[in-house]
Amino acid sequence: MQNFASGAAGSCAAEGWPLLYLGTVAVLGGLGLLVNLLALYASIFATDDCGTGAASASFRCTTAGRLTMYALPWAGLVVAVVAATGLGVAAVNRGDSPWWFLLAGAGAHLAGLAGACAVMLPGVRRARSGSDI
Repeated sequence: MQNFASGAAGSCAAEGWPLLYLGTVAVLGGLGLLVNLLALYASIFATDDCGTGAASASFRCTTAGRLTMYALPWAGLVVAVVAATGLGVAAVNRGDSPWWFLLAGAGAHLAGLAGACAVMLPGVRRARSGSDI
């Protein structure tokens, strides 16, 4: 009975880790999707003052700026999920722990969000400092 229990626990743990890891990546990817929808909402309103004076000279008011602002969070999320999945599965195949690669995915997603914020915020700060409200 002892051999059966130890053998069953070892095989279950070996088969359960990749599935548990991939499920975690999927849940975190879903949360990243919600964060990206909030970033999209914010980026739409970041272009409200385009076409009014000095704000229209800002990068976020150009077509390239808008595309950058809209695409960077989504590209970061795709890179995050692919990197976390690929590196994690490779780590499991080597016999290592895959959980550290969730941090690599989070870093990739945060880099995409930071890039979008870098495009959005400089013009917003400049526009607010010049207003009389």
